[in-house]
This record gives sequence, C-alpha cells and structure tokens, in this order.
Amino acid sequence: MGDLKNRQMSRKDFIKGAGLSLAGVAMAGSLGGLLTACSKIDIAGAAGQMEAPEWPFKYKKLDPEKVKARAYNTYKEKGG
Repeated sequence: MGDLKNRQMSRKDFIKGAGLSLAGVAMAGSLGGLLTACSKIDIAGAAGQMEAPEWPFKYKKLDPEKVKARAYNTYKEKGG
C-alpha cells in the first residue's frame, strides 16, 4: 500500500490510461444506442406501410431572393 503512494506515474502511462478510459466511455455510449435502436423495430415496421414519394423529385424553380432571406433568417434563429 505504501508503494502505491510513492509511485509516480509517467506521462506515457497517464495518456495510455486516459485513452483507455475514453474508449470505454465511447463503447458504453454506443452500446446504449444499439439497445435503444433494437426496441424501435415495431415502429420501423409501421413506417414501412407509408407510401414513398415519387422519384425522381419534380424540379421546382426557386426565387434567389427568398432563398437568401430564408438562409439568413435560419442562420440567425438557429445560432449558426
């Protein structure tokens, strides 16, 4: 026990431990997402009954001034 108090950690050991911790947190987070995705199978089945839009989509001419205004307002509302 006294040996652990006196032991100094090298920079290499610290970075290695931090990387392993980060990898563990990332894996745990992705596992939760996978489990959540598995529970939505019934919802995905119901969505398959919806009618798909016709493809290719019809071309619609846009007014450049309206597009500029919409882009500017969206940028300001959503915070960039």
